[in-house]
Amino acid sequence: MPSRTIRVAAGVVIAVTALSYSAGDFDPRLPMALSAGLAAGTGCLAFAVGRSLTRALRRGEAKVGRMCGELNRVGRRIGSLERKGEARHAECLHSLTRTDRLVEDGFERVGGQYRSLEREIGRSYTQVEAFTDLRSLITPRAPLPPLRGWAASPDVLRMMTGWILRTRPKTIVECGSGSSSVWLGYVAERTGAKVVALEHESRYAEASRDLVRAHGLSDVVEIRDAPLLPWMEAMETYLWYDREALVGIEDVGLVFVDGPPGATGPAARYPALPLLLPRCSEQVAFFLDDAARADDKVVSDRWALRFPEVARTTHPAEKGLDVFVRGGV
Repeated sequence: MPSRTIRVAAGVVIAVTALSYSAGDFDPRLPMALSAGLAAGTGCLAFAVGRSLTRALRRGEAKVGRMCGELNRVGRRIGSLERKGEARHAECLHSLTRTDRLVEDGFERVGGQYRSLEREIGRSYTQVEAFTDLRSLITPRAPLPPLRGWAASPDVLRMMTGWILRTRPKTIVECGSGSSSVWLGYVAERTGAKVVALEHESRYAEASRDLVRAHGLSDVVEIRDAPLLPWMEAMETYLWYDREALVGIEDVGLVFVDGPPGATGPAARYPALPLLLPRCSEQVAFFLDDAARADDKVVSDRWALRFPEVARTTHPAEKGLDVFVRGGV
């Protein structure tokens, strides 16, 4: 809307213009005066219009400034939202990646547990199968002692039983005593063999004797006290069963090496073969239990190197089994 000043100036200009065209009929000098007034009115009009435009321009500039400020604030808000969105996106992506890794790790653990369970089922089936074979060969006179764990596993006992039934040795020697003494005793009873078990702990020796008596095998199985004493070979010292406990042992056709315990010392079971081989028959088998253990692998390798006349075979028994045979079947 034009301002009041502009409206007044415009009216003056229009009036003066009209009079200038009509005044010439009255007085020739009057148009000149009116022309001067017209110029003045036009100047006023121009001034008023310019002032109004200036004010309008300033108001427009102020409004534009306010709009620019608002746009800047909106821009900053959008930028903040974008940064927050990017951070949230990165956080979500990190969480998703972590979740994906956790899921993959979970699948790997489940897969590993499944494979471990599958192997354990296979091992257990093998032991049940071996136990069934063993149990069918004997008629126990008392509850049978448990196998596995610290005791011999059924798969090892089955292999030794097969050797006894094929070769019928006169004497069977055990390095250690316990459940295996009873099971081997029942097999030896069938073939007429004698079992001699060496035990370094007197309380375990007495417990084994009680077990043997409960099964009525005292005439077949003898548990001998044999404390661990130093024995030296090639500047190496070992703790092994008292050699006095070997007196009278001869014609040995099977040796079950299940002691001394591994904690006794490095390669604790090594002396068994060098000390017992001279007391063995021409056909003999040494069964080294726990052959999967690092320390008993050392024993096995030393035997193979030191006694090449005794052939070694390795078997996938539950705890590892190496068999050394002289004069094979």
